Amino acid sequence: MAVAVIALAVVALVALSVAVATRRRLAAQRELTRLAEDRATAKEADATAKAAALEAETKERSAAQSLANEHEKQARLAAERAAAAEAEAQSASERADAAEASIVSIRQAAAASAGVDPAVLWIMEQARSERTWRFSVAPHPETPSVFNDDANPLLAAVQVELDAAREDVGAVVELDADLPDGLTVSASVLALRVTQELIADIVRRSEESTVRIGVDGTDLVVDIDAVDEDGEPVLPNPLPLPPSAAVEVTATGVRIHGALPASDS
Repeated sequence: MAVAVIALAVVALVALSVAVATRRRLAAQRELTRLAEDRATAKEADATAKAAALEAETKERSAAQSLANEHEKQARLAAERAAAAEAEAQSASERADAAEASIVSIRQAAAASAGVDPAVLWIMEQARSERTWRFSVAPHPETPSVFNDDANPLLAAVQVELDAAREDVGAVVELDADLPDGLTVSASVLALRVTQELIADIVRRSEESTVRIGVDGTDLVVDIDAVDEDGEPVLPNPLPLPPSAAVEVTATGVRIHGALPASDS
């Protein structure tokens, strides 16, 4: 009986020891589980934070790329606007050149057409100048005509007018002229008639006078410089000409537009 009691006591002690060990193992297992859960929670939180940081970085990069794309777009638009402005400036320059050429052409056409054939008028004016030379200037009516040689017919005709005025009123009248080839017939007629009118007006009011004829671009300029006996300037009376695209009245004479063909250069 005593042995049975002892055996039961041993069994009870063993069972108690096993139970205590089991509880300890369960407590340890629970602690391990808790620690594992804490580590898992920490890892999950860290992963969530990294994901949030990555998302924020991605958004920042996307915003920076969008801003860079916008700057690139604005730069491209600015370059396109600059190119368009340069093209428009070039077009405007070409239009201005074309307009200037058109004005020159219109002036030349206006100067070349007066409702009659300029060549006919020019032949008649030369005939009158030759008659003036023969009966007012030439030493003898049979003297060969000044228009028979190779001299410029316009300068020859103008010189006749000056010589005739010198013979008529005894005034000192000189000619200063430099004319190129290619002068239009209309310009020659106008230049001669203008010179005749200027001389007729000025020689009786001046002591000395000089008729100057030259070119300025495609224009022919006819001026008269005169002084009285005291050396004071004498201006010609303005020629009574209507507004014209071919002839511009100046303070000392006229400017004949389009007297020479426009240069191709």
